[in-house]
Amino acid sequence: MGAPRQGYRGYVTCRPFGGLQIPVPVQALVMRDYCARNRLMYKLHVNENIFPNSYVVLEGLLNELDIYEGILATSMFMMPKRAARRRDIYRQILDRGASLHFVLEDVVIAASAEIEPVEEILSITALLPEVPKLLTPDEAPAFDRPGQE
Repeated sequence: MGAPRQGYRGYVTCRPFGGLQIPVPVQALVMRDYCARNRLMYKLHVNENIFPNSYVVLEGLLNELDIYEGILATSMFMMPKRAARRRDIYRQILDRGASLHFVLEDVVIAASAEIEPVEEILSITALLPEVPKLLTPDEAPAFDRPGQE
């Protein structure tokens, strides 16, 4: 049997995510603080490639889970846009007995039951651009119309 797994490897990106673009040094500080507050051992982060839709670094990190207890991602919004690809990542992490921490949201996936709340948030967020920005009075719900209760 190999050496026990130690620490949580950080995963950061210089690409925008969730409407934010956070400098990598700031992401690292946030991760260190998260680990200090949660008494976790922080292992230096890896930085995803800048190319859109590239998750080569994240996928490589999955292959290192035999030496780490889990992965710290700055945000759930850094994950791939395709749900099937995300679910494959979650499965690989959980199959190796590891966990995935989304630091900004303070959310952990350490069991299968913890996947759906994350997926629900990501699915709703993906639909937001389709929501009308302005409703006409006829489109507004009845309880919002003046003179009606």
